[in-house]
Amino acid sequence: MSNKLVFTDRILDNVHGFIYYTAAEKKIIESSLFKRLQSIKQLSIVNWVFPGSEHTRYIHSLGVMYIADKIATQLKLPDKDRKIIRMAGLLHDIGHYPLSHVCEYPYKTSLDFFYDDNFIKERNEAVMRNINSLLDNKPSEYMKKSDGFHHERIGASIVLNNKEIKKVIVDECGKNAPDIIADMITGNIERDNTDPLFVQILHSELDADGIDYLMRDAMFSGTSFGSFELDQLIGCMDIGEKNGKRILCIKPKGIAAADQYLINKFFSYSQVVYNKHISITEFMAQQIVDWMQKNNAFFPTNETLYKWVASKSTEEKYVRFTDNFFWASLQNILTDPLKDTEPKIIKCFCERLLGHMELEYKVNSEVKIISSDLNEIQEFIKESQTFKNLNNSNSEISILSLHRMSKQIPLKEYEKQVINKDDKTKTFPDDASLDEDIIEQLHSRRLMECICIKEEDGSINLLCDDRRSLMHTLYGMTLAILRTYKINI
Repeated sequence: MSNKLVFTDRILDNVHGFIYYTAAEKKIIESSLFKRLQSIKQLSIVNWVFPGSEHTRYIHSLGVMYIADKIATQLKLPDKDRKIIRMAGLLHDIGHYPLSHVCEYPYKTSLDFFYDDNFIKERNEAVMRNINSLLDNKPSEYMKKSDGFHHERIGASIVLNNKEIKKVIVDECGKNAPDIIADMITGNIERDNTDPLFVQILHSELDADGIDYLMRDAMFSGTSFGSFELDQLIGCMDIGEKNGKRILCIKPKGIAAADQYLINKFFSYSQVVYNKHISITEFMAQQIVDWMQKNNAFFPTNETLYKWVASKSTEEKYVRFTDNFFWASLQNILTDPLKDTEPKIIKCFCERLLGHMELEYKVNSEVKIISSDLNEIQEFIKESQTFKNLNNSNSEISILSLHRMSKQIPLKEYEKQVINKDDKTKTFPDDASLDEDIIEQLHSRRLMECICIKEEDGSINLLCDDRRSLMHTLYGMTLAILRTYKINI
């Protein structure tokens, strides 16, 4: 095994130009597990509204490898480290579900709706509960690793258990590399053998994954939100240190580029991800998948999915678990011999999606607000007629979308919310005493997850604590959109 990076081939990418890769990376790219990503769209059903959004997790993964290596090169990391970082970037989405996050959501979050005549009532009551508890929607923990059935956990399982993939990694990067790459994919900073700097390059508020998907989604959707000073942003990256751990930072001259990146990311949610047509089509798909996997109907259960990726004998089933699998499952629901026993709401959603139709948006029902004051957001929504009608309708479904500008909060607010001994932190056990060591660990986690500024004297502070940054005033901005759709079943 040589520590030197040797590129043997290249692929032309719309976003980054030529992306070069090594012989080992080529083996991964040509494996059936990786090629599966060619059949999973990056933006699920967004192409129904933005027709150019046909890009896949396959090309996104190559882009993340490219950006991750660009960051590693800027940080002057040696080739042996770059090999691991590049491989992690390439493999970070290998565990993705069909339709990307749409089909994943029901696996990692139980939707808890009854698929019967009470579905609409249950749905609207859940939205009302979310609005009434909006003031609890505050950042409380940082750098938490992915668990359960998150696509990153599925990906880590493939890296650690698939013999073909694992052998390529070990031969190219060393025997400890699979564990390190699994940590990078899931955001695990708890193992001593994994440098948290590696994890941050792939799993933080300013990471290769986020940079590539913002640029790529904007280019293919035809919007301008992916435009930011990429070379300036990466060119200002540096390594800081806190409590003996390396922290990914930017220098002060990169503040404007970091602001631009976060603002454009915020607008991409406002204009693309939460588009009124996309919101309802993705909602219908989520409900169908939730019903299928809970009833072991066409889609695999949680446990079955893990079995598929853990065994060579069932690998072929996982390779076929793509967007096409989703659409075939919808058709199976409608032609199933037991279709008369299936919930009417599920059959309605299947018919709509297969017919490339959505539920009818109720004109003028949209309630949209952007504010840093959660009280203001809550009051504004609750005063609307749309909210007041939620409890009285049996023919309209409501959808609430929420997105915060940044995960960052200023130091004083963070300490008040998380470190104050009167509050229980979810990061540590309930009986953990918040002594100075634990407080320092919490501060380190916070720095690893968020965007940090490294000053010339080596000191580190958060972007939102820096008066030179727009995030000093914009960090708490939250987008909230409530909409209603008509349904007849």
